[in-house]
Amino acid sequence: MVLNINSKNDYSRHFNMIFKEIVHGGYLTALGAPALVLSTSIIINSGINIPLLTISYLIPLIIYSYDYMSDLDKDHETNSDRYKHLQKKKKYYPIILVFYVLLLIVLLIIFTNFKLIIFIILMMLGGVFYATAFKGLTKKIPIFKNIYTVLTWSMGGTFFVPLHYSLAFSFPILIVFIFIYMKGMINAIFFDLKDHLTDSKEGLKTLPVIIGKDKSIKLLHLLNIAAFFPLIIGVYLKIIPIFTISLIVFYFYSLYYLIKAKKSYDDKLWVKLGSIADFEFMFWPAILILCIIVF
Repeated sequence: MVLNINSKNDYSRHFNMIFKEIVHGGYLTALGAPALVLSTSIIINSGINIPLLTISYLIPLIIYSYDYMSDLDKDHETNSDRYKHLQKKKKYYPIILVFYVLLLIVLLIIFTNFKLIIFIILMMLGGVFYATAFKGLTKKIPIFKNIYTVLTWSMGGTFFVPLHYSLAFSFPILIVFIFIYMKGMINAIFFDLKDHLTDSKEGLKTLPVIIGKDKSIKLLHLLNIAAFFPLIIGVYLKIIPIFTISLIVFYFYSLYYLIKAKKSYDDKLWVKLGSIADFEFMFWPAILILCIIVF
């Protein structure tokens, strides 16, 4: 009986370690990128490519891993759970990053073309430069961090597909890009809400620092409504498929965590709301596919 109890405790401990690694190691957050690529593929009907999805997963995984370790000291104040977990594996991080990069290079050489490789290299350099050099510009240029990072991820989520298949730039691609960018901006500014006091002390000109938490949330509500105008117009003009309109369900998804954020002052609740906000993009392909199957 003692052995069984010990075995259960071991399983519980191992499961807890794996769960923390998935959450705090960036593995879960990085799923947002392939979800955007997959959503774009579905909307413009380009076909689903597994190697491309894998590549789009590795890129944010590398950037998040690098960024997390760079900001490890800041996490001690803003995300203590992640700090404690990453601190334990700090010495192994260079090896892990090298493995990710080598795997990415192999996949790029085997499965992609020259245009996409150049585009991805520029994206990766942009992510590294932001973490090392461009962050300081947020102290001088209002909401620079949001504009820069959201633009990078929106371009990756949208243009991976046409570059991979050598497709010409078109209105469907433009509509998808605008939608992803606007929803991504909501996500990025939302995460600044939790850190607005810390950012203010550091002199960072994020939106919550400039206009305050309550006004920022009101602006995010307006942006949440405006984000769906491109989809509605695109469907009405028959530029994109009618099933794309199913993504409107995520207006209510964002509405939920924005309402909760207004009354949230607890760090643990903010972590949960942050996870909910990040999960949104992962649900996009599921809703699109479900809508296609049903209708």
